Amino acid sequence: MEGQGFTWPDYSSESNLYSLSCGLASFFDVKRQCIGRQLELTGKRLVLIYLDALSWDLFSEANVRLSGKVMKATTVFPSTTAAALSTLMTAQAPGEHGLVGYTVFNKRLGGVINGIKYSYMGESGSGTIDYVSLGSAFPVRPWLKETSAKVLALMSGSAASGELTKTYLNSRPEEGLTKIKAHSSSFEMLAALREALEGDPYDMIYVYHDNPDHIGHGYGFSSEHRDLILEEVRVVLNHINKLAEKYRDKYTFLLLSDHGQVTVDKVYLFNNDEELLNKLEVPPYGDSRAVWFRTRENVRDLLRDRYSLEVMSKQEVIESGILGRVSDFVANNVLGDYLGVAKSPTVKYHYTYRGEDDPALRLRGNHSGMTPEEMYIPIVVWS
Repeated sequence: MEGQGFTWPDYSSESNLYSLSCGLASFFDVKRQCIGRQLELTGKRLVLIYLDALSWDLFSEANVRLSGKVMKATTVFPSTTAAALSTLMTAQAPGEHGLVGYTVFNKRLGGVINGIKYSYMGESGSGTIDYVSLGSAFPVRPWLKETSAKVLALMSGSAASGELTKTYLNSRPEEGLTKIKAHSSSFEMLAALREALEGDPYDMIYVYHDNPDHIGHGYGFSSEHRDLILEEVRVVLNHINKLAEKYRDKYTFLLLSDHGQVTVDKVYLFNNDEELLNKLEVPPYGDSRAVWFRTRENVRDLLRDRYSLEVMSKQEVIESGILGRVSDFVANNVLGDYLGVAKSPTVKYHYTYRGEDDPALRLRGNHSGMTPEEMYIPIVVWS
């Protein structure tokens, strides 16, 4: 995939989300055999702030003067939240934990699932796979599970009740080590963070906010709504900077994101392609700009010529290092035989289980491709 203007994840650099996750594990004395350098964090307690879809270009355009150390970093591939969050909370590359898409195939589960909702595609509701936990179905190793750290999690309401939260934050050595408080706006989030900082100390305060991602998906980042997004980003960053300066003797502050977004104007719908679907073992899965195909047939030319995808075989994916290290379980039970990555920044790909009423078809902002807008994120450390 050389020469496409793609930005590759650099798992060996400290300026990468994976390297940051390895630094988090080390901060809490959890051992991981990580690739390359890890981001070193100092101090006794941590405030970890995760702003979903705060890309480097959006962060730079906000132009907020911060007193912390600012780094331009790459995220993981694919950069969908399920993959990035799983890396952050496990110190494993996507090829190790296996959450390699918003939708993902798992042979152990016998089908394609929604990794965030933890339900089979086509089902309504969340958490419907109740006979085996996500932590048992995938080879995830949450580093918090190996500590007795006292944690407060401030999260958007939908995230607070999700399966990923249950797996990465609630699965602990003892009951009561993690306390979760939901918020509905950035202002409520900041108020809750200020209150927590003024109270008895936690070992970690984890803050997750679903903007700019939520607005970006609905309206896109290249529209008049970009100014609204930037206004919220400026408010949030300014307040976080003030809190980091005020409480820096008590906490180390760390701010990060998972991906950016591009605004699309064309959708390729796989449901209409009987020739392709007849060659596949399961429907296409992954994300809107990085799609996996499980098939015993060679579909490289079809995907390249009909859909203008950059195509790699499974072996090429593994050898390229785009997923970091790849475990045998993930290679044999999760990955497709081919990966297609969008060449154009204005197209997305979709297989719908809900027909033309699928709200995913109407999402303007999308991610998981390899454009600089999607792959570069900020990391800021106040210590």
